[in-house]
Amino acid sequence: MKILVVDDERLNLKVAEAYLKNMSEIYEVILCQNPLEVEKLIVENDVDIVLLDIIMPNMDGTEVIKQLRKNQKLNDVQIIILTALADAETFKACFDMGADDYLKKPIDVIELQARLKAAIKTRNNAQILKEMYQQLRDQNLELMELNKVIKEAQFHMIQKEKLASIGELAAGVAHEINNPLGYVGSNIATMDNFARKIKQVVEVYRKSLAGLEQLDLYHKEGQAYFTSVREAERKYKLNFVMDELDSIMKDSGEGIERISKIVQTLKNFARTGTENETAYNSLNSIVEEVLLIVKNEAKYTIDIETYLEEIPVLECNRGQLGQVILNILVNAIQAIKAQDRSERGLITIITGSAEDAVFLKVVDDGPGIPEGVLGKIFDPFFTTKDVGLGTGLGLSISHDIIVNKHNGTITAGNNSAGGAWFYISIPLKKEELDGQ
Repeated sequence: MKILVVDDERLNLKVAEAYLKNMSEIYEVILCQNPLEVEKLIVENDVDIVLLDIIMPNMDGTEVIKQLRKNQKLNDVQIIILTALADAETFKACFDMGADDYLKKPIDVIELQARLKAAIKTRNNAQILKEMYQQLRDQNLELMELNKVIKEAQFHMIQKEKLASIGELAAGVAHEINNPLGYVGSNIATMDNFARKIKQVVEVYRKSLAGLEQLDLYHKEGQAYFTSVREAERKYKLNFVMDELDSIMKDSGEGIERISKIVQTLKNFARTGTENETAYNSLNSIVEEVLLIVKNEAKYTIDIETYLEEIPVLECNRGQLGQVILNILVNAIQAIKAQDRSERGLITIITGSAEDAVFLKVVDDGPGIPEGVLGKIFDPFFTTKDVGLGTGLGLSISHDIIVNKHNGTITAGNNSAGGAWFYISIPLKKEELDGQ
């Protein structure tokens, strides 16, 4: 524990140094006879406690306190003023400027020891809270940086047409997030335990103080202890800090839980087995199945019209194509509902065949897609929805299913009369063409 003693009298400095070194081996004493050098010495030596004389030439103690408290990095440094004055106004001015405690000259060794012990506790508690807060910030920054790396990696993979299947990508993302997520969750649980212990200790010392006040200890020295502790609590807003600890831990836990849900969603897209198998299916029947799912979502506000031509069956993954159509329809329904208009919306679904492919077109009369984002809608994690309402994965997964898994194309645009359209084309294999 580093203690800086500031006094213009060299004899006083030497006496104080002898007292402190005799008190405890943990004290590292630094002496300062020039008040203009106080801030520099504190920064260079990482001082914990300052014993500061008030009456000094060139720059008195109150000015030193004022200067130190302007430096936010030194807010945790404990300042104990030393004075022979008994002027209440002087004490008030010192405390208003940021002093933490005081000692009257001539200094009583026992009183000095008690004041230093209280200052050390306050300094240590402040350092613990600062370290916990910094740890939380570092972990949040690490998660944000990891998120950024994932987004950039996926974007470049798509641009270079080297994006692997969405199942493998999702599994990798989930694995990468799970690693930091595990120790972040563990650390938050540990910090929550520490916070409870700190609150319990604070409660014990408060009860102890209350008990002491009931005893016959109303002499001046006794009252000074109570006053200094309460002033420290007020200055550092201890009640607010203790109340906020629970809220911080709760919010952090909810954040971790939310990330866990996102990871689980990614894992769901990474499932293998029969879901990757293909078979001959009717695109029209897939459309009809999807309509059964979205019927309840649209029935009160949106009409859905279908124009399904007779088309050849194609070899495809039924579940994956259903997911694509579902994503497009849900996006259209949500966009129309977001307009909060009085008339009913309209979504039109058209299927057909052209040359060596079958196609699906979905047209809506909603707000359309902003021209500035048309080129980004198939990018992973890109979304125009509010935070918490979308992951930005739906259209990215749809793009992967159509382009990479079915060798097709998927495009989007806006209608001249308003609204948006999506067009999907999937090529037929030779045997499918021969069977027409």
